[in-house]
Amino acid sequence: MQYDRLTRLFHMLIAFGITTQMLLTLVMVHPKPGRDANIFYNAHEYLGPFLLGILILNWIWTFIRKGPVSLGHLFPWFSKARLLALKTDIVKYITYLFRFKLPTTDEPSPLAGSIQGLGLMTGTVLAISGTIILIYADPSQKMTGWLHDIKEIHEAFGPLMWGYLGIHAGAGMLHQLVGHQTVQSMFRFSR
Repeated sequence: MQYDRLTRLFHMLIAFGITTQMLLTLVMVHPKPGRDANIFYNAHEYLGPFLLGILILNWIWTFIRKGPVSLGHLFPWFSKARLLALKTDIVKYITYLFRFKLPTTDEPSPLAGSIQGLGLMTGTVLAISGTIILIYADPSQKMTGWLHDIKEIHEAFGPLMWGYLGIHAGAGMLHQLVGHQTVQSMFRFSR
């Protein structure tokens, strides 16, 4: 499938930003009363708003761009026709997998699109909640009330993003291994 340059640029920036953020979570030390954050937490904290900005620009581009991947493709949950197409695509993938094959990536896949939409939503929730924590949290005090709830949401969506990264990157690599050139089509700089 062919993607426009701006979509590919956003994908690269989001992939780099989210992967970096998730790796930082493995080594960062959270600040608590009487304990300072480490440099990895600070990097995570300040990369978040930058990533939120990229995600917002990507959302705007998703609304206005023309091309094979529409907003409805990413979020089929509100259309009977799109849900039927998703169900059909899931059955197609299962059938192919039983034959140890994968369908081609020439046309937008409803299954892939719905997974990408969920990943974008997960990343956006993480970026928004993390930015709220950056703005309102006082590292010398324990988070309480609504801010504690935001922190809980942020922490709950972290494992969802790990799962998404595994599924999305794994599916891309599988398609690449069977010759579909998905990595080249998304990460190339030329047309």
